[in-house]
Amino acid sequence: MPMQRDRYPSRWQEIALQVKTEANWKCEECGRECRKVGETLSEFIDRVVPKVHCTDSCDLLHEINAKPTRFVLTTAHLNHIPEDCTRCNLKALCSVCHCRMDLKAMAHKKMLKREYLGQLNLFNS
Repeated sequence: MPMQRDRYPSRWQEIALQVKTEANWKCEECGRECRKVGETLSEFIDRVVPKVHCTDSCDLLHEINAKPTRFVLTTAHLNHIPEDCTRCNLKALCSVCHCRMDLKAMAHKKMLKREYLGQLNLFNS
């Protein structure tokens, strides 16, 4: 589902940046190093790819060049409610982990969207 920007607080960019900074620009789920705001791809590669020549370094370099969007750090709402920006509800996730989390919660997210748009829920009191 596309992001509904009007549901996020006006300070969302600042809040999201704080969460990512506190996570040291690593995914809090899988530990993947991610690009910092304003960091070029070559600066990111210099920061995360070990200078020693080994297979792991070559594999990482190939993955970064082939799929750089996998190294984008996002801020996820764990309860999928954009208005709830309490720190315990936010987690820094790489784009892969964020997508995985959202896919697992798709039915729940659709229900939340319907409720937000005014549909009543007969199962919650």
